[in-house]
Amino acid sequence: MIAVLLLAAGLVLSPDSAVLLVRVLDVSDARIGGDAILVTDSAAGRARHVLIDASDHGATVVAWLAAFRVETLAALILSHPHADHYGGMGEVLERFPVRTFVYGGTPRALASYRALLGEILKREIPVITADTGVRRLTLVTGDDTVELRILAPPPDCRLLGRGDSGDAVNNCSIGVRLERGRFAMLFPGDAEQAERGWWMTTEASLLAADVLKAGHHGSSNATDAPWLEAVRPRAVIISANGRQHPFAAVLDLLADWGIPAYCTADHGTVTVRMPRAGRWTIATQRPGRCHARTVR
Repeated sequence: MIAVLLLAAGLVLSPDSAVLLVRVLDVSDARIGGDAILVTDSAAGRARHVLIDASDHGATVVAWLAAFRVETLAALILSHPHADHYGGMGEVLERFPVRTFVYGGTPRALASYRALLGEILKREIPVITADTGVRRLTLVTGDDTVELRILAPPPDCRLLGRGDSGDAVNNCSIGVRLERGRFAMLFPGDAEQAERGWWMTTEASLLAADVLKAGHHGSSNATDAPWLEAVRPRAVIISANGRQHPFAAVLDLLADWGIPAYCTADHGTVTVRMPRAGRWTIATQRPGRCHARTVR
């Protein structure tokens, strides 16, 4: 395991300076969904920001980060090389200094993906390739530590054909487990049944979480009963556009398990708030109720 100290500079915040915020950003449109999650740790009055994915709408993501007064990203994390997760990163790099780039090292021949990696190289951004084991990224906050544990994809992802796409790339996602005290939130990228099964076999102790960001935008190949049994979430957040995702079967499963679901297509940006002393809460940009996809 590798501990990385991310000492990103930040702005001075309000007196409520010991809050951890996870914002699952509303970055979808009628054509495409995507993921972009902003993690902000503001202990000691200084903000440290981590962005997990950047959808395929860079201008939208940049606008959100500016609205939340982001100045520097301590880390930019790519779950896997599909454009609805990395397509907006170029614009993010143009606008915000990035201290560290984290990805799984999965090879792909797409020109846009190779251009992104080339831009990171040109900017001399330190790169962490999380292709084996579990890496630890620690946000240094004095006596109040926020830790990100990066779950590597299966070993055969290093041999993925450059022309492979679809399910093969989804099953080469890196997972991110966010921990602060007794609170945990899990981000599995677009991992489907094969990769989730591998994590359940190799990293079962790191899967339990209070909040789950649903994999693959609420597709049934990413959320099933064995996965919920492993994670045991008390809330699930789904980033999707409501057109291609989420699947009705997933919403029905969550309802059967009594797990509240929050969908960016219906609720807008969804924010998990974890104060240093107190219970975590979830707030939404607007009221709503998750609806199943309208196109099949």
